[in-house]
Amino acid sequence: MKFTTSLLASALAYLAVSVNAAPARRSALDVWDPTITSPVAGTVWTLGSTVNVTWSTADEPVNVSNGGRIVLAVNQFEALYLSPPFNLAAADGFFTVTVPENLIPGGDYQVVLFGDSGNIGPSFTIAAA
Repeated sequence: MKFTTSLLASALAYLAVSVNAAPARRSALDVWDPTITSPVAGTVWTLGSTVNVTWSTADEPVNVSNGGRIVLAVNQFEALYLSPPFNLAAADGFFTVTVPENLIPGGDYQVVLFGDSGNIGPSFTIAAA
């Protein structure tokens, strides 16, 4: 019984300190949703080629707080990472990727640029070499 009372008292003391603790202050986050400028509708990538994914930096905030990552939407259920995480602010509006050789050629691919917010570009085509 003494052990249970001590444990309960400790748990209540911890809860009281946790509830009364001041919340940590977070700095404001900049949410930037850059427009993808390539690939766009009508673009054709070739399997195995090296291409640039580009985006507009015209409305880039002074401080870009998150990194970037480029993903290829294969269909509505599958996606492939085309890039490792990178510094979105230092990328100067583009990142070079290699088109995977094991994709099925077709016209319903989309690029997603992740950073502060996910931004998906229009459908484009990937063709056989």
